[in-house]
Amino acid sequence: MQRLRRTMAAGLLALGTAIASSSCVDNESSLFVYGVMEITSTQCLAKPDASAVFIPEGTLDRAFADGYQAALLVGSHLTQRGSRDKLRTETSRLSITGAHMTLYGTNGSVIEFDTPATGLVNPSSGTDPGLAAVFARLVRQKDLESLGEDGQMIARIKILGSTLGGQEIESGVFDFPITLCTGCLVAYPADALDPTSGKCDAVTDTGDDSAICFFGQDVYFPCTYCAAFNDICADPGSNPFYQ
Repeated sequence: MQRLRRTMAAGLLALGTAIASSSCVDNESSLFVYGVMEITSTQCLAKPDASAVFIPEGTLDRAFADGYQAALLVGSHLTQRGSRDKLRTETSRLSITGAHMTLYGTNGSVIEFDTPATGLVNPSSGTDPGLAAVFARLVRQKDLESLGEDGQMIARIKILGSTLGGQEIESGVFDFPITLCTGCLVAYPADALDPTSGKCDAVTDTGDDSAICFFGQDVYFPCTYCAAFNDICADPGSNPFYQ
């Protein structure tokens, strides 16, 4: 009788494990993040290509940005299941449902939240994974003050998805360093500064802002873009980054 009970207990444990694993799979090889793509040179379009250019770290200027938005290249090694000959639909195509974020601030703070993200990843072809470009907000505006003083923080990303067959999948974590600063991305071209006051001329045209995908993030911009309404842009002496 004791042997029968042990056998039944083992069977129930195995059944519970199977049910749990069928509801959500955490598999780094099935779903993973290649990196954060550089999109300023592609007219702010994120193209799912294994030869995409990645940025090793981000910069978030809190004087101008309302958070940090990233274009992630996501890969899937789920194998094809569909077959026209057998009239079997493809269930391994993966729909991205969101991302779970863990932010590690410069002051030791830890902030966790789920953020919207969308994308559709096709199954792998042979040894080549299926790819998708996924936009996700890594840092929210309301997090900016809680992350501590200027310095380097870490955004830990976990992508969430669900196959068309109903299986939920989570990727392994991907850590992306982001430098927090205040006023570090605004530049003061010599031809934009008044020689008498040293202040930025809001009328001077010194560049094309079409290359800026997200203002206050990763890309330098001239003070003329914002001198009319921002003190940091109007007066270099008001910029805390240079003090």
